[in-house]
Formats: sequence, structure tokens, C-alpha cells
Amino acid sequence: MLRLMNFILVFLIIFFFICYGSIVEAESNIIFQMNDPVGDEYGPGTYTYPKNEQFSPYEGLFDLTYFKVDSSNENYNLYFKFIELVNPWHAKYGFSHQLIQVYISNSDEGKLETFKKGANIRFEERNPWNKLIKITGWSLEVFDYQDKPTKDAIIKEDRIEILDDKKTIKVSIPKELLGDLSKAQYYVVVGSLDGFAYDNYREVVKESEGWKFGGGSNTDLNPNVLDILVPEGMDQKEVLGSFDLQQGRLAVVRAVGPELGLHWKLIIIFGFLTVFLATIIGAGIKYLSKVFTNV
Repeated sequence: MLRLMNFILVFLIIFFFICYGSIVEAESNIIFQMNDPVGDEYGPGTYTYPKNEQFSPYEGLFDLTYFKVDSSNENYNLYFKFIELVNPWHAKYGFSHQLIQVYISNSDEGKLETFKKGANIRFEERNPWNKLIKITGWSLEVFDYQDKPTKDAIIKEDRIEILDDKKTIKVSIPKELLGDLSKAQYYVVVGSLDGFAYDNYREVVKESEGWKFGGGSNTDLNPNVLDILVPEGMDQKEVLGSFDLQQGRLAVVRAVGPELGLHWKLIIIFGFLTVFLATIIGAGIKYLSKVFTNV
């Protein structure tokens, strides 16, 4: 009986590590992922849709619900899931309205201001950005913080696609353009695409119009940003609402990124389960040994 229990213990430990290895292999390519609340495409909490029918159904078009970065061969892949993707203007990549910018901090050097005027936001001092990815239904651009705003940074290859769920935009970017993302921090910013506006951000004014969002302040201080990712424990309304009209201060957006890597989380979880299981089985072996000894 004692040998049988020892065999079972060894078998279960091996089984747990096999399961752990399978999960790690499946998840090892994921660098960062994050969910975002549904229904927060309102900027600082006050923004309303333009009135033109092109923005129908007037909800969900800018509501980012999930963001992921993973690694495959020579590329980094970025995923952006929205409530709704429509293409009334027949954009090349299948979505017309979304303007997505990902400012990346993976270097000690960088800037706190946006690459171009338009979003009306700034970034936190501890995470200056050094790389920028700009995504629309027509183009993909990658900039360095030292580039001039007039630089042509369009990637010619088709590296944007909509996944089968019809809600997720996948973008593949050569690793050499971004550098190491293993510990990167991200500012993920969503606006409404306007081909004639500063940095293509559709303007937010006080009262919504045919082609402009409402709920702003009619100044260059309220963000022209509709949805962002914020760190756990923070609120988008407070972050995007932190601009100050009297002091002429823009809202400061906070970065998100990996804290404790998934690999180490799994090690901790499986380590705990293994120790717990070994303790239970060990106690059972001792108990049965005493029983059989007394018999």
C-alpha cells in the first residue's frame, strides 16, 4: 500500500508539471493583455456621438474592450477588440471610424508630449514614450520619438486584418521597428478618424454636431480621445478629466503594462498546488502507515 501511495504521489506531481508545461507553451508568446470596461467610449465621461448617420449605431464604434500583444517569429502582433466595426467609407482594411495610437515606452529616453498636436493629452513622467504605432483603416505607421512629424513612416505591406469575430483588429509589426517589448509600457489611445483634422483626431466640441463629438469645452485642452486603457484601480473619467482649463493643463494619461509576468504567475500557482497536494498525500500515507502498522 505504501509503495502504491508513493507511486500515486509521483504520478500526480509529474501530471501537474506536464499540465504546467502545456499552459506555459500556449501562453509563452503573450507579452501583455488587458481587458477594458464595456461602455466607456465617452472620454472623461461626457462625450456624445456626432449626429450624422455615418456614425450609426451611435455606440460601440470606439469602445475598446480588449488589447493584447504577442510575439511570433519576426513580428509583434497587436490585437484590438471593439464592440462594433463598420466600414461605411470602404477603407482598405475593413474599418472606417477607428483611429488607434499606441505610444510605447521601452527605453529610458523619450517624450511626454504627443508626436503631433491633435489628441490633446500628455503622458506621465515615469514612462516617456519612444515608439508610436498609428493605425487606421487605410494605413499603418511606426514612428520614433526623434522623427520629424513630416516623416513618411507608412508600412507598405498589408499588415492589418480583421479576425473572424469581425470585432478584432490584428496588426503585425516587424520586431526591428519596435525593439524589445518584454517589459514595455503602453499608452493605448482611441479616437475618431478625421482625415482633415490635426493628427486625424476628430474634434470634440461643447455640443455635438453632424461631424463632431459633443461634451467638450470648445478649447484645445479637452482630450479628443474617446477610449483609453488605464492601470488597475484607476478610472478613465478621472484620467481624461484631469485637464485644467484655468491653468491651461492637458490631461495626463497613465501607462499600462506587465507587472508580474504570466510565466512566473503560473510557476507560483503550480508550485503552490504541488506543495499542497504533496502535503495532503503525505499526510494520507502517514495515516495509512499507522493503520497498517497497528493491524
